[in-house]
Amino acid sequence: MTHGKSHDPVICCVRTPHPSLLAAWLQAPAWRGRPLVLGGRAHERGEVVAVSVEARAQGVTEGMSLNQAQQFAPDAIFQPIDEEATARVRQSFLSTLHRFTPDLADAPDPGCAFLRLDRLTLRWPDRTKLLAAITGTVEQAIGMSPALGVASSMFVSEVAAKHARQGVPVVVEPDQTRDYLARFPIETLPLDDDLREYLELLGVRTIGRLQTISRPAFRRQFGSKALDVYDLALGIDRRRLRPWRPTVRIAASEPLDPPVDNTQALQFIARALAEQVSASLLAQGLGTRAVRIVLHQESAPVLAVEVRYAYPVTTAAELFDGIRPRLLRATIIAPLERITLRAGRLEPAYVRQPGLLIRRDGFQESIADAVARLQEEYGSLLVLRAEVRSDAAPLPDHRILWKPA
Repeated sequence: MTHGKSHDPVICCVRTPHPSLLAAWLQAPAWRGRPLVLGGRAHERGEVVAVSVEARAQGVTEGMSLNQAQQFAPDAIFQPIDEEATARVRQSFLSTLHRFTPDLADAPDPGCAFLRLDRLTLRWPDRTKLLAAITGTVEQAIGMSPALGVASSMFVSEVAAKHARQGVPVVVEPDQTRDYLARFPIETLPLDDDLREYLELLGVRTIGRLQTISRPAFRRQFGSKALDVYDLALGIDRRRLRPWRPTVRIAASEPLDPPVDNTQALQFIARALAEQVSASLLAQGLGTRAVRIVLHQESAPVLAVEVRYAYPVTTAAELFDGIRPRLLRATIIAPLERITLRAGRLEPAYVRQPGLLIRRDGFQESIADAVARLQEEYGSLLVLRAEVRSDAAPLPDHRILWKPA
């Protein structure tokens, strides 16, 4: 882990109730604020999967049998989980966060996700405004304001989020990490039963007490496998963010009625579909390295043609430049009833360099797209346009005027 305030990562834990609870509240708003237990009906065999704050206050916890949960909260609402609605809420939650940054990691807790914020400082120099934007956007997407914890590691940010109120982020600066963790009980750490019992026997009941033990002494006492827990007690989390990627399907299709057997008409339709695919790619900041052309022939087998690109392309002109020769070489034996373009091997569009020395139809368009993406990500002043002054200035440095591109 890199030390020094300017080099510390900034991790934000975004925490919401379990997605199945959010899905249930969206479907039945009257259940919000009432004891709600999800996992099945009260008389069914099974375990509690998610529980509202009101039911938890009565003693119901996840993993408890439904029958036992009813004994603790006889007036609670018991419902099975709507898996499809839960998946939609989870996808909406993560997709919303992904719009802020691709440095997004899914968490084992379905109601949590991690964002890396330190790479957003050019776009969001004011962290308070960024956190407010995250809060407002998530609330708009799922109908509830999240709790936010910000720290230099996933573990500390998750602890902070668990103790944050909705709309009031808890920010733990790197130099405050040890003191912040010190006041929490050792159960805050991911301890196995044996290590927990051993620490309690030694009178170690808080993280602060554990911090007073030296690392070599802790290793001698509990073994090298326990050092991960010791490091977490100091705020050092060696886990890496595992990026979450949205499931993206970009395609365009056109039924042909009557069927088409004219090459010129086919190219016209393919160009129109390329424009639709390009619009979807640009809207999501993606490029494609492969396009699959599916041709449905009248009374003949379906024909599939693959197009490969050397770099992730985005514009309609670039797409069509690859599609056109493949169509002309395709062995079409019957009139076409439908043509479909599917973009594959999707990548962030910003990884490509504009083809400055390649002259083609999409030259100016590709440069404009690249400039627009850079300005949107880092500000309008990042890319400037040079103009030669009309009055020939005597000094070379004064002959160029720089204007926003």
